[in-house]
Amino acid sequence: MSVQIDKTKTHPTDGYQWIYVTIDNVDGDTCKYVTSQPFNGDSSGILSGDGLQTYVDSREDLYKVRILGIMYQGAVVPQLEGKSELESFEAWVSAGCKNAEVKGVDAEGEEIVIKAEEVIEKKAWVDSEPPVDQASLIADLQAKVEALENA
Repeated sequence: MSVQIDKTKTHPTDGYQWIYVTIDNVDGDTCKYVTSQPFNGDSSGILSGDGLQTYVDSREDLYKVRILGIMYQGAVVPQLEGKSELESFEAWVSAGCKNAEVKGVDAEGEEIVIKAEEVIEKKAWVDSEPPVDQASLIADLQAKVEALENA
């Protein structure tokens, strides 16, 4: 697999484990991506070591599809019969990143083009960061200020 775990971080208030990974060969790019491990109500379900690596390896295709969706915003990727979502997306990219023409029929029954074929341009990947919980961040800073004042 081509998913490397760079680090993990458990959020102090909600218990989610943020997993920072590097994924190789997403449309030729190496991408840093942040995801979270499901939270089951307590920290007993937090994975580490081989269990965590197995978890992220099993989700590699999902991560790649999400990254491709960000790179090619507005992509309309047809699901190819017998192919995975990732294989379909990769085929769409290989075929020129084109959203198909959309046709319809006007009031007189004549075929019209509703939306012309569109080439979707790739946007450069920007390494992702987890969302910031503003309330938690403020509470952490207030606790640090209070600790400094009482020191």
